Amino acid sequence: MFVTKVLPYFPLLFWALFAVPAQAGLYRWVDEQGEVHYSDVVPQSATKQERSELNEQGMTIKTFPAAPTAEEIAARERQETLAKLRNALDNKQQEQDNYLLANYADVTELDAVFNSKLAVLDKNTRSITERRDTLANRVDAVKAQAAKLDSVDERDTLQAYVHEAEQTLASYDYAIQENQTEQDRLRQHYEKDRARLSVLLSGSPSSQRPDPSKAPATLRVALDHQ
Repeated sequence: MFVTKVLPYFPLLFWALFAVPAQAGLYRWVDEQGEVHYSDVVPQSATKQERSELNEQGMTIKTFPAAPTAEEIAARERQETLAKLRNALDNKQQEQDNYLLANYADVTELDAVFNSKLAVLDKNTRSITERRDTLANRVDAVKAQAAKLDSVDERDTLQAYVHEAEQTLASYDYAIQENQTEQDRLRQHYEKDRARLSVLLSGSPSSQRPDPSKAPATLRVALDHQ
């Protein structure tokens, strides 16, 4: 009874157990010496080479690119870094353009802001210079007075004052230099911003003033007050 039921299915069982698997893919690659290889197994030494997978007719059905060299990887990383830097610069320029367009209706407004800031720095520099000159004259007078004294104690007292005053003079000189540096920086930014604003306001479609309703919150405040 058992044999009767099994025998009709025997051919199927035979092929299921002993059928040969379908042929694996065939690969073609060229080694570093220029020799062409064909195999259904790619050795580890050839995994970095460009290779092609072939069908039964020997036609290429898929291509595996060669692994990049260390030089190629380094070059790609440099290109990616440069692209990021360019993108960052573009974004920064766009932010600056938005700021200029949102805060200045024309270059005369920018001129007024620059002149106002420059006037503050000039006034501050003059004030520090006057205090410095006054103190310097005082130090010269004290030095002359100390040179005439016979009392060591009195002379030491005046020299201590001179030492402290000279430190103050040095701080005045530093502040004056810092103000000059800030004025130079302000002029450079002003000249650059003025040239850029002139281009943005030249009338080209891409440089029109932004719609206040679409501007960032910080820009809308400035736009609303124009």
